Amino acid sequence: MSGSMEISQVEIGSSKVVDLAQARYRDWWLHHPVLGDPSWDAFEREPDNPIYFGAAPHEWPVNGFLFHDPVSGRWYAYISLYPRGYWPPGGVLALREETGRWQAAGIVLAPDANSFESDGRRCGGTVDVSLVYEAGRYHMVYGWCDPDNRRGGLAYAWAESPEGPFHRAPTPLHDDAHQPALLGRYVRAYASTLVRRECDWMILHMMSTPRNAGGTWALACMTAARPEGPYSAPRLLLMPQSDRFHPPLAEFYPQFVHDGYVYAPATSVALNRSFQVMYWAPVEQAHLPDVWEIDQYGSVWHSEPAEGQGLWGQTFSGQIGSDGWLRAFYPCKTRDDVGTIHMARRPWSEAYRDGFVLAAPNGPALAILKRTVGDFQARIVARANGGWAFCWGCHEPLGPSHPFADASLHPLTHSRRLEWRRGPAASASLVALDEYGGAHLLANTMTDWAPGRTEQIEIERTGDLVHIALEGRLIWQGVAPAQAGRIELLAEAGTTLNVEQLELSAEAQADRQCWLSTEALAGAAEEPEAWTLVEDEHFRFGIGHLSARPGARAKWNFIGSRVSLYAPKAPGFGRCEVRINGQWAATLDFASPVRRRSGLIWSCDLPHGSHALVMQAQEANVPCEMIEVESM
Repeated sequence: MSGSMEISQVEIGSSKVVDLAQARYRDWWLHHPVLGDPSWDAFEREPDNPIYFGAAPHEWPVNGFLFHDPVSGRWYAYISLYPRGYWPPGGVLALREETGRWQAAGIVLAPDANSFESDGRRCGGTVDVSLVYEAGRYHMVYGWCDPDNRRGGLAYAWAESPEGPFHRAPTPLHDDAHQPALLGRYVRAYASTLVRRECDWMILHMMSTPRNAGGTWALACMTAARPEGPYSAPRLLLMPQSDRFHPPLAEFYPQFVHDGYVYAPATSVALNRSFQVMYWAPVEQAHLPDVWEIDQYGSVWHSEPAEGQGLWGQTFSGQIGSDGWLRAFYPCKTRDDVGTIHMARRPWSEAYRDGFVLAAPNGPALAILKRTVGDFQARIVARANGGWAFCWGCHEPLGPSHPFADASLHPLTHSRRLEWRRGPAASASLVALDEYGGAHLLANTMTDWAPGRTEQIEIERTGDLVHIALEGRLIWQGVAPAQAGRIELLAEAGTTLNVEQLELSAEAQADRQCWLSTEALAGAAEEPEAWTLVEDEHFRFGIGHLSARPGARAKWNFIGSRVSLYAPKAPGFGRCEVRINGQWAATLDFASPVRRRSGLIWSCDLPHGSHALVMQAQEANVPCEMIEVESM
């Protein structure tokens, strides 16, 4: 186990100085698939990055598999070759490492106009491979689809060398033309990892909607007595439609095995794609949904400025070498929209290191301290390649801009706080954001600044009086009214913020976070037509959703010790069932003879930890507005 998902015991009320950039405090911070993930991961980039550049007509190399050959001891990287827009794919290229340098070993899998993925005239696609060596053969499972991407699935091939030639089975292992929709939506099987077990073979694979149109993603499995099959029908393991805690908008592929466990990292497909969660399960029981647990929640990965748009595609492909290091093959996309392949590594036994990175390659990102503070003294030692801000008095609502891929911060998250903004030019400014997001400039100072240079900033708040010093020199003092609230860091789009130290002295209290309805719709991965967005003054923040039909589902995934549900009531509003972690908790009726503004509808205390609250509409016109989470 590389690093457990821990819930720190919070020192409420303590005013001692703590360095919140130390890894021991990582669970004091919010880690979120859309809002941001301050990461303490210990990955180090390898020196020859990138090891491969995309080139026309395949500008998007992605979805790779890292393989350590037990026979030769060589490392191989298998890269799916896609053009911009993903279609039509050009097969799979193998790279091999020789004396520390990577070189092309050739195309090991290519579509054939006369094979099952083609129509006799046009080639389909053969992509996204994984390999297992046993008894003199290299067994490969890969993805396929027809020339129009209407049918697809998984297939098998084998070779006597990791460089091929690979002999393809004449029929597929899985064809979604014959796949009933699981949970009414999961049809396409793709992005597979082949795993050898003691008495059988297992394929862990992604499932998505027909034609892999996206919108919702699940990890599933199939098993067989032989690597070439026949395999059992797909069984769903991890998906947002469960009533378990499950971070939304996440894609898995590929997985890796170590010391009897299989590890499944997953990457958020939000705009920044910087959040990772890693699940694990005993290999021999990994076909059972209930054995899967979270190994690391956030702080799995971070993006570097040189990697352009950040981690892209699915997630990294990891393997643990004989030296005890986890090596990772990962794709990134440059600012010019060209795919690149990179390598990184970290000690398997040391998942974290002090100092965190907040990466915002494509949109703004937040690091949110789950504490409420009034007066405080803070000292920040940090460097950034672009604009960022230290924020306090924060009590804005939280959630994504929309509940599907490429989500960013909801506009309402840009409100209700004070921000000391740094860069990207030489100015430093103090700005108050009101409840509507309006920015009010309180102070502006010209200072020396250079991207990537380490700076020390000191901020002290006593009542409404604020002192700000840069490199030990007072640059501003004055009155800046603010309520007690959270402390947050904001990285602007394109910025990577490296925080080396963040010393804080404050009387900290438990925080209460307000999570919007967009968070619940993302968490449920519900069909878009199931809920209708409404803007109404009776909602606390002026927005919410109404169920469009019975059965519509919303799900908040949260970490805390108390949850409260808020919503308005009105004539014609319907009823819903509430479940906590899969157990019935309440049946709620939102109907009222007169319209009532948003108020507390229901609440409960919970053991501090990760939980899922599901609302399932029994009728149309059930309001989904927000929850409040108390985070210890």
